[in-house]
Amino acid sequence: MDPLRGEVWDAPVRGAGEHPFVILAVNSMIVRLGSVTAALVTGTAGPSETHVPLGNEVGLTEYDESYVNATDLYTIPKPKFRRRRGRLHPAEMARLEDAVRIYLGL
Repeated sequence: MDPLRGEVWDAPVRGAGEHPFVILAVNSMIVRLGSVTAALVTGTAGPSETHVPLGNEVGLTEYDESYVNATDLYTIPKPKFRRRRGRLHPAEMARLEDAVRIYLGL
């Protein structure tokens, strides 16, 4: 099962163990590629322009509060995604898209 845009999946980070990620790649490309771009989820609040707070309904339990960090982007082979946790609310995904655009100057 391929991950889908806006879903939260666990994947390994070299030297840091498993972490949750939000899938950023568009679905039409995910099915054709071996790796996808994803943003790391953290328990550390950062600048509101780049750190999007996530609600509990996405299945995150490690931190009291979780944030997806638009400045911490990874390209991860699809087989590395181990567990699906949930999916971002459309409003959360829209905020993440804005944050990535700000970070990358798009």
